[in-house]
Amino acid sequence: MADETRGAAPCPSTNVAKRVVIVGGGYAGTTCAVTLGRRLKGRDDVEILLIEPDPCQQALSELDMVAVGPPRPQFCELWHPAVFRKLPVRVCYNRVTAIHPEDHTVTVGDGQIVPYWRLVVASGAVPVVPPIPGLRERTITMWSVEDAQELQRQGEAAFKHAAKLSSAEERRRTLSFTVVGGGATGVEIVGTMGQLLPKRLTEAGLDAADLQVNLVEGRTSILYDLPEPQRAKAVHKLESMGVTVHTGSMVDRVEDDAIVLASGARIDSAVLVWCGGAKADPHAAEWGFEMDASKRLVTEIDLKALGFQDAYVIGDVASFRNPSKNNILPMLAQMAIQQGPHVAMNLLRELDGRPTTPFLPHMRGEFVSVGPSWGVGWMYGMNLTGLPAIIMKRITYVKYWLQVGGIPLAWKRTREMLAMQR
Repeated sequence: MADETRGAAPCPSTNVAKRVVIVGGGYAGTTCAVTLGRRLKGRDDVEILLIEPDPCQQALSELDMVAVGPPRPQFCELWHPAVFRKLPVRVCYNRVTAIHPEDHTVTVGDGQIVPYWRLVVASGAVPVVPPIPGLRERTITMWSVEDAQELQRQGEAAFKHAAKLSSAEERRRTLSFTVVGGGATGVEIVGTMGQLLPKRLTEAGLDAADLQVNLVEGRTSILYDLPEPQRAKAVHKLESMGVTVHTGSMVDRVEDDAIVLASGARIDSAVLVWCGGAKADPHAAEWGFEMDASKRLVTEIDLKALGFQDAYVIGDVASFRNPSKNNILPMLAQMAIQQGPHVAMNLLRELDGRPTTPFLPHMRGEFVSVGPSWGVGWMYGMNLTGLPAIIMKRITYVKYWLQVGGIPLAWKRTREMLAMQR
């Protein structure tokens, strides 16, 4: 969640018998609020209050479309006022600065105290930027539409500067783009770079042969969450686009126009993007709940915060142990989208005086785009590559839009998505 609170409005005060406060408006918080709002239409004894500083949810898996493609930031944004317009969900655009679980209250902005009957913590995650010399000063993280637009701005500036240079060597240094992090976000960004930047250079009258695009991953392979054959196909596709893939060595330091790996290799990097992982919202560590070693908030089997009967934790900030595999669920939108509605249904059960039910996650598949029109992934144990994979990835978008906005939003966004593919 954002740190900015100045200028944010206080949360309106109402008198209700029971208030559900949802902290965070990402995938988990939004799906929880939508599911609960639809089920509670017509009831005036329960208030749903979503507290989130940003009026729109942002989709990380679609940022490459803004970062490298035409400037369509709205494609990566889902506006809360539109989603909740016909639902009994009140949104307070502010930041939670403290939670007092023993008192059943949250503190908002500069000090407003908001009591709750039930609390849902869904404050998400933030990018991890390690203390590598020169990194924080030189890199762009990829965590918001603003980050994607900054990458586009730096790319445009590199194009303009390269056009003035007579030396091919200087042009190559100026047109060097490096993405660090071989997970899904990094591969999607660098894949879109590999497919679209040569076309944009040619359209600008520049030589695409001067372009350098690099992907750096400290582990021995990219896309570690996918089956090995799919990883190999992704590397092959990237290389066919002209992307150089560097694996097996961490970044040691960042210089003005290059990065230096621990192996000693030096990679030209006029434009540097950091996709090196995420960590749970650090503010959550101050809110009085049990944490695991990674500072995610530990949950019970029904997604309630460990030791608390009136607070749930969902999404990236939650440390939920999968009972079938005995592993902590990864930070994936797919898991957040399942947890949000499950908690909403548990809240409805509590309103009716019934016991809550355990959360049983279902990992149905995972898809990663490698460029706008090609992908890799799997579903229900079956590997998919190329057009079928990208189609399945786009279908997951449509399903989410249908889930939170119904047919009108799904149809509108599908038309936009098809237009962007042309």
